[in-house]
Amino acid sequence: MDRETFLELVEKYRNGTASEEERQFVDVYYRLFDKDKDVLRQLNEDDRSRLKDRIKREIDSRITQNRPSRRFDLYWYYVAAAAVIVGLFVFLYTPTSLEQNHVAIQQDSIVPGRNTATLVLESGKEIILSDLHKGIVIGDSIKYEDGEVVSSGIAGQMLTLRTPRGGQYALTLPDGTRVWLNAGSSLRYPVHFGKQERRVFLEGEAYFDVAKMVLRDQNGLSHKVPFRVQAGAQIVDVLGTQFNISAYTDDHKTLTTLIEGSVNVFLHDMIDENEIKYHVLKPGQQSVLQGEDLKISTVDVRQFTAWKDGKFVFEQEPLENILKMLARWYDVEIIYQGDASLVTFTGSVGRYEHISEILDKISYTQAVRFEIEGRRVKVM
Repeated sequence: MDRETFLELVEKYRNGTASEEERQFVDVYYRLFDKDKDVLRQLNEDDRSRLKDRIKREIDSRITQNRPSRRFDLYWYYVAAAAVIVGLFVFLYTPTSLEQNHVAIQQDSIVPGRNTATLVLESGKEIILSDLHKGIVIGDSIKYEDGEVVSSGIAGQMLTLRTPRGGQYALTLPDGTRVWLNAGSSLRYPVHFGKQERRVFLEGEAYFDVAKMVLRDQNGLSHKVPFRVQAGAQIVDVLGTQFNISAYTDDHKTLTTLIEGSVNVFLHDMIDENEIKYHVLKPGQQSVLQGEDLKISTVDVRQFTAWKDGKFVFEQEPLENILKMLARWYDVEIIYQGDASLVTFTGSVGRYEHISEILDKISYTQAVRFEIEGRRVKVM
């Protein structure tokens, strides 16, 4: 953009005839250069190279997503560049004021979640599991995945695996079923399953890869043993498949997302012990249980299973829901200053990025901004 074109844009901004995109560009431009006029002089060669590569990747991505027409390609390049550079300044450059330094130190104390969990035996004894391991295997004894024994003498017990906020863990059940437990969750299960069913109890969120189990009776006849996940008032009944259940109590709803195979979803009558309102899910479908209302829709399953693979994926996701996920994973408190219920976002970020980087990307839209104080994130 040459000087004459830019000055014309500034004049339109001043007299009120600039479009929303043009006003946004001028705002971003001035916020960039008023923030730190000699910021580039603070960088060494390695920083400059890092900055150049990252800006190029971010700009290319934003232009691809926001290209309205060929006519505006160059214009959108500058809009994207300005927005990206402003966001990068937050974490690439050394702050110059004491107040900024204080905030940076506080942000560094907020780290992503890790592999950590507590195993609770039926006696009430708690075993803090090593964060050097990703999961445990349940059999005649409890072992880490490399074979190291955690506990023995557990026959006939009901066990509970709990992850804290900022934690995740995996386990392999006695039948070979694999379960990944998300932050702030618990799974209660028996050391040995019965012959009629394999039932576990979930609070929070987990991804299940269920193994098929076939038993033979004394007459040589075989029958399949169903695997059942009870989460509050809902039961999911399967034989062997992959699915994700999110049943956090503060979400006030239960989401069951099917990846492959099929599952039966029931509403469980906790008084009469009857299973009612039978539904079948197909791959790519999700059931949403809220109160006694159960609805089924088709979804992009990546949005609901990416956490297992180290990502957050959002598709027109309300800001409040996004921040709940971040709060559980980074173990922070969210404080709202204003109404954010109507703000939605689409995108993908890594679960091991610094929380400030994720918040920076959200704030690029200028619909919201954040401040971090200790372990609190203020949303404005």
